[in-house]
Amino acid sequence: MMGAAWAYESLNFGGYWAWDPVENASLVPWLVLVAGIHTMLIYKHTGHSLRSTFLFILLSLLLVLYSTYLTRSGDLQETSVHAFTGEGITKWHLRAFVLAFLLPSLVLYIKRFKLLPHIAKEEETSSREFWMFIGSLVLFLSAVTIICMTSLPVFNKIAGLFVGRGTEVFKPLAFSEDTVFAYNRIQIFVAIILGILTAFTQFLKYKNTSSKFVWRNLLWPTLASVVIASLILAFGGINYNTYGIGYLGAIWLAIVSSVYAVIANSAYIWVGLNGKLKVSGGSISHLGFGLMLVGILISSSKKETISFNTSGIFINFGKDSKEKPGENLTLVKGLRTDMGKYWVTYEKDSAHPKKPLWYYHLKFENKENNEVFVLKPNAFINYKGNEGLMANPDAKHHLGYDVFTYITSLPDPNKTKDTSTFKTETVNIGDTLFYSKGFAVVENVSSRDNIPGAGMSPTDSASIATIKVFAKSESIYTVDPLLINKGGNLMSFPDTIAAEGLVLQLQKVQGNKVEVGVKESDSVMQYLTLKAYKFPMINLLWLGTIIMVAGFAVSTVRRVQLNRNKLQKI
Repeated sequence: MMGAAWAYESLNFGGYWAWDPVENASLVPWLVLVAGIHTMLIYKHTGHSLRSTFLFILLSLLLVLYSTYLTRSGDLQETSVHAFTGEGITKWHLRAFVLAFLLPSLVLYIKRFKLLPHIAKEEETSSREFWMFIGSLVLFLSAVTIICMTSLPVFNKIAGLFVGRGTEVFKPLAFSEDTVFAYNRIQIFVAIILGILTAFTQFLKYKNTSSKFVWRNLLWPTLASVVIASLILAFGGINYNTYGIGYLGAIWLAIVSSVYAVIANSAYIWVGLNGKLKVSGGSISHLGFGLMLVGILISSSKKETISFNTSGIFINFGKDSKEKPGENLTLVKGLRTDMGKYWVTYEKDSAHPKKPLWYYHLKFENKENNEVFVLKPNAFINYKGNEGLMANPDAKHHLGYDVFTYITSLPDPNKTKDTSTFKTETVNIGDTLFYSKGFAVVENVSSRDNIPGAGMSPTDSASIATIKVFAKSESIYTVDPLLINKGGNLMSFPDTIAAEGLVLQLQKVQGNKVEVGVKESDSVMQYLTLKAYKFPMINLLWLGTIIMVAGFAVSTVRRVQLNRNKLQKI
């Protein structure tokens, strides 16, 4: 989750999680390790599940090593933009490193399997340990599913040894496809099961639990959860139907089970543990986990694109891009642009003092409540010889939602060099000049002698033209091109309207007649293309993460105290 928060603030994933192989490689060892922690607790209280605990803890280390191979070998470079290689370690070194730990570990585990203490008697289905083991098994199966889907390119390489190199026996999930849904349609059911298990398992006793005890303690938390979840579904506007009613129904079930986890664990702290927070580490962690699930489900299912194209300037992102031109808004520098409930203006840009990095100052004005804020996403092109855009997002954090933005396109400076020339028009003051996007009126020309300033002599003079430009877009601009006569040499200083791609130059003044240079160029216009999302209730995700970590801390402190007390008694 620390990585997810960093990605949300620093990467153009479009959020905090994208099921990228690097993210998956970090998540999977944790899932298996958490499964091992739960089976370790089962063994401590009942003597069951020691064999499973050894396996889960062993696999968590092996998966760390395997994840290092996945992300550093380059074998996933076609399915991820963040699968790194070129670290000075060959892929065969990494493969040998993984095998050096994998083979001896599994051989020893299999050889000593029968020597590990175990209880032949099965757990009662009404016991806490039975459902804790089911939860651990679900975590483990979730990890297996994720790592297998991530490893499809590796499986293809292995299969290629038998069916021919280059043959794709399994179709890998490329980063340009709908990878997120491929994972979500499976993991949504993991969320449903884990939400329910973390809700009611705390109320069970080890060894055996009477049904009367369960219903007496779970009745009110269950009813409260049903009511609260129903209100969220009825009035929360969670109608994510992109993938059909079946997937939407799964989201609804996941929200109900997540709310159940929050309410039930809160109730257990105050009812089952009499409000003693020092002994409530597990329930606090489960409460935080439930809040995390609620935050993930609501912020993802209600994630709203707000950067729909209203400027009429459509960018071709290429056939391999996931970006849709209609969902990306192109902003012209200095031009206030409509973006849903906001007016957005690309005001200016500034350079990083030490890196080839540009910060783009975007002014947001809320049409409803007059709120004004500035976001500064940054981007650069062709960094270290790699073609393409590198962008980092920026977000405005509110209590109930975030406005999340990142740059999706910039004009390539190498392809937008200005090769156009000025076309000279001779007109009288008050006459009209025409250009492709409108017309301009020369309103006035004023001259000044004896110009103050360094390098100017009393005989030098300057002429300033006031020209009003009327664009087809109904915008009106005023420009003031300058012409300086310095010792008989004419120096012209043009004025530019970037939004129109128009440059006007005062070339000569003779009485009432003036010569004006007109140049139209696409390279004059400064613009950027922006993607913006609204993430509702995302703070529940971060709050849940903090509470979950706090629960781990409470449990750790309590475990240290208990061990210290045992040592003192000895």
